[in-house]
Amino acid sequence: MKLLIAHQSQLSLARVRRAITAAHPEAQFLTATSLTDAYNLSEHHEPNCVFISETLANLPECELLLSLLGILKITCVILTEGSTKADDHAFPAATPKVPEADLELHIGKIVQAAGQTVPAAQVDQKRESTVTEYDPNRFILIGASTGGIDALITIVQHFAENCPPVLIVQHTGGSFAKSLIRLLNSACRATVTPAEEGIAARTGHIYLAPDDRFHLTLAQRRSPYIHLQSGGLISGHRPSIDALFMSALPMAPHVTAALLTGMGKDGAAGLTELRRAGAQTIGQDQRTSVVYGMPRVAMEMGGVGQQLPLGAIGPALLAASATKVRA
Repeated sequence: MKLLIAHQSQLSLARVRRAITAAHPEAQFLTATSLTDAYNLSEHHEPNCVFISETLANLPECELLLSLLGILKITCVILTEGSTKADDHAFPAATPKVPEADLELHIGKIVQAAGQTVPAAQVDQKRESTVTEYDPNRFILIGASTGGIDALITIVQHFAENCPPVLIVQHTGGSFAKSLIRLLNSACRATVTPAEEGIAARTGHIYLAPDDRFHLTLAQRRSPYIHLQSGGLISGHRPSIDALFMSALPMAPHVTAALLTGMGKDGAAGLTELRRAGAQTIGQDQRTSVVYGMPRVAMEMGGVGQQLPLGAIGPALLAASATKVRA
């Protein structure tokens, strides 16, 4: 039994480890004091169970770790602190929450359940579909925030080796950009890669900002290319969804853009301007959004051409770029 304890406090790490060892002396331990370390250890060692402190679980970046654990079928337990309530937006409601002080009372059932978990399951990349040809001049732009990582995984599973160029902005901490890229790359047949300054956006490729130092944007000389724009926060973020969407206004008739689940309003103004300029625009519906914030604001502003449930967005993005289908 391999267990990972992620806690910002060394004292708590030792205390939790002692509590587990008392009940299961055969347990093997991995320890982490940051989300970055917890993600890397989970990705490369695939423990049976991850115990994570409430403080780390409440960080926005924890969404990426929990998405990975879900894909790998790794049991996750949130160690709560006294009477403080953890933020339910930070992790799925089904994730067990156990007071750290009472861990010894629950550890037997937790470890037993973790031992019965099905081994790591890989994301299905083998969706059967007809061979579709796409307009070589079209682009797909996607923006997402809270709840967006699982939403993006759902969408990119539809993208194959010949999909139109895709640019994505997901509000994730800069230190997690590479991890997010690896996670999405494992979910689809297209190539997910960090964007580089000045390169042409290629068919079959999905681009994300390499970190949070730049905004991911499109620029145009003779043909569109990727520009990593320096500067401050836009709409409260860097990279910003609005920065990406606004940069594509000169080529709006060749763009299909989607704004997914997320808190706040980043991307709403950009989506609205894109629609006015001739782009096809999609907003995720309230029922399937973890947080119906950004797409709601875009809807109110008139920026949403189609409001769709999450499962329909991937096919709709591709359909808008298709030229013809052959058997």
